[in-house]
Amino acid sequence: MRLFLLLFALLLFSACQKKTALVPEQPDQTTLSTDELINGIKRCQKNEACLEALNAYFSQLAEQQEIQQDKQLPEDNELHEQVTVEEAIQDQVNTGQQPLLTNTRIQAALNEWLTWKRPKLIETWNNYQYLKAKVYPPFKEQDIPESLLLAIIAQESGGRVHSMSSAGASGLFQFMPATANRFGVKGTIGDYDARFHPESAAKGAAKYIVEQRHLYGDDFAKILAAYNAGENRFKRLNEKHNNRSIWDTQFFYDLPSETQDYIAIVLSAKLIFDMPGAYNVSLKEIDGTTALIRTKTDTSLSELAVCFGQHNNEIGWYRILRNLNATTKAKRVIKQNTVVVIPNELKPIYETTCQDESLMALAKKIHDADFPDRPEFTWYQIKQGDSLSSISRKFKCSSKREIAQLNNLKAPRYLINAGKKLKVPRC
Repeated sequence: MRLFLLLFALLLFSACQKKTALVPEQPDQTTLSTDELINGIKRCQKNEACLEALNAYFSQLAEQQEIQQDKQLPEDNELHEQVTVEEAIQDQVNTGQQPLLTNTRIQAALNEWLTWKRPKLIETWNNYQYLKAKVYPPFKEQDIPESLLLAIIAQESGGRVHSMSSAGASGLFQFMPATANRFGVKGTIGDYDARFHPESAAKGAAKYIVEQRHLYGDDFAKILAAYNAGENRFKRLNEKHNNRSIWDTQFFYDLPSETQDYIAIVLSAKLIFDMPGAYNVSLKEIDGTTALIRTKTDTSLSELAVCFGQHNNEIGWYRILRNLNATTKAKRVIKQNTVVVIPNELKPIYETTCQDESLMALAKKIHDADFPDRPEFTWYQIKQGDSLSSISRKFKCSSKREIAQLNNLKAPRYLINAGKKLKVPRC
């Protein structure tokens, strides 16, 4: 390289002496010796014009080398990034008592997430961007991986705050009433019980994981087994199997079949959220900041969804609006001058499109058709074997406390008699 630079310096020297162009013709490289090149440089240094040309040449050469390095940089970065991905996957393979990626159940669950369940994975991520400020803090405070939080809500609710199961589990984390109550997720907030309130539910879920962490450390498979099967039931099974690895064949097949599937599904989702690029998953960065507006007229969440349309969101904003205003039922008429939470990017749309009288008249008309006036409660005839808890599960959106208050039933027994009728809130 040094010889190359000296060669070109001599050519420039010759060009300066002859007062011709700065870039010379290619000489016969075999006729030039190192001594001749050095002497040429020395002579050039005594000539001010030649020295300026020499300095300009070296500067131009340095710039060209920098440009060439910049062109090569993305390839180098890609190589480095690929190594990093491989190292991260290897770290994941080596985690736990049995490498997760060699586990056929994990592999099968990965296949589900990366094929027909991929839309749910993406929906969870998108919904989470607007909920993160509400649900992540209690997990972060306890140093619980964000990927675990995402994996749990991906399986439990898909990031839908008002998700309900036929068994009576409700909310983002699908708490059963007794478990929710034990971890402080209780009472009614707005139109719903606290399980549908993202902050309350997240605090309860984080407390649950911390409690199980004291028993099982960072063995997330066992924590998830307790979460799904019930902490007391799993604790007995763990003691029965002398705290062996949950992947031990006898231990694993002693778990309920639903729990076996649940562990694999959530852990595989965690792997994807830990390193999406390794699984060819693209999780788009979204500005999840929110803003408060005061409604200028009576409206509803569905009417707002109509006016926001598909602005920067192909599937519309209804689910996001419901998640952000979790204590408000979809049918609820939101009175003028009421505070509503919306994505920050939609504020300009509210000030323009949502003030279009003809559009909003249409939005109100279709909202009223979907949620016509009707009684706030219905009657239910109590059957033999019914309890207030089982009745509340049948009606999904009603808690037993809400039913008890409507019917003046006293805690803690909430006595009811077969054949009698109860007032039950409508969803």
